Amino acid sequence: MAESKTIARQVGARIRQLRTDQGMSLEKLALECGMNPAFLGHVERGLRCPTVYTLARVCTGLGISLAELFLAAPEQENGNAAAIQHVTDRMRTLTPQQAQAVARLVDDALELIVP
Repeated sequence: MAESKTIARQVGARIRQLRTDQGMSLEKLALECGMNPAFLGHVERGLRCPTVYTLARVCTGLGISLAELFLAAPEQENGNAAAIQHVTDRMRTLTPQQAQAVARLVDDALELIVP
């Protein structure tokens, strides 16, 4: 039981971090997600353990994928979080064809620098 509370606090902190990084108020995110602001506040404080469906709704409101929610969680950061976020933010502005071209470029570049 204590482990689930720890996980709920970590997920909530990550949601709050992503929301504040975007300059979004709790009320604005709740509106984007179609949620009650009080409930979302409980999620952010780790007082509620959200379902996957609820997390998906929050991610939609934040404009991220579920994977991105967990990608750079504070306890897992490895120093690459800022660079990953930068690339992710830039990729979101591209058309699908442009994004595919960038992905190919990244693959090609990595082949040159990673044995």
